[in-house]
Amino acid sequence: MNGVWPLLTSALSAVFSLLLIRQYLERRKTHQWLWAFGFALFAFAAFGEFYSEVAAWNVTLYRLYYVSAAALVAYLGAGTVFLIFSRRVGWAFLIYVTVVSLVMLAYALRAEIITSAFIPGKVVAGQAMAKEVRVFSPLLTIPGSLVLVVGALYSWARSGATYNLFIAGGTVIIAAAGSLARLGWPGALYLGEMLGSVLLFYGFIGSWKYLRPIEERKHHQDGN
Repeated sequence: MNGVWPLLTSALSAVFSLLLIRQYLERRKTHQWLWAFGFALFAFAAFGEFYSEVAAWNVTLYRLYYVSAAALVAYLGAGTVFLIFSRRVGWAFLIYVTVVSLVMLAYALRAEIITSAFIPGKVVAGQAMAKEVRVFSPLLTIPGSLVLVVGALYSWARSGATYNLFIAGGTVIIAAAGSLARLGWPGALYLGEMLGSVLLFYGFIGSWKYLRPIEERKHHQDGN
């Protein structure tokens, strides 16, 4: 049963990533491809969790999974920064996220993985990753989550559009699930990711009809 939730999360995230790619090809907005990339990472990470339940983790897959799971919310946050703030702020945040992600990946690829944690039927989360890699995770998840939540609440306060509350709620649930996993309750991870991804999906879909005026205004302001 554990494998059902990450499989559904992976499928939903993949669909939404493809929808965002199509939207980007039509409108060419920076936040669209960043959100598409973030949800593609989400799809990959969730599929890795599903694979671990039906087969077993292998070291290479686990390394890539851990970095993707940490980076995905940061790239979603980068898209929100580009949408709400100036391109200069957006690029600064994106460069930060990318540098931290690449450094984290470099450490993860050579880190010693605690393979004894790969127990069939047990949700591993980050428990098999070396400590020198795990210290990078909050550098991505915390600012990414804060940007998503604050950006959604800011947009809700200005527009009153309820879709923003779904984005904020989905982000909080995913962040809480990751925190519970790090604190020793990994079983909360899969269900939290599924619930959070559904709320994010619903919120982002609802946001599309409101974004065009904002995008047009940003285009006149900074040439995005």
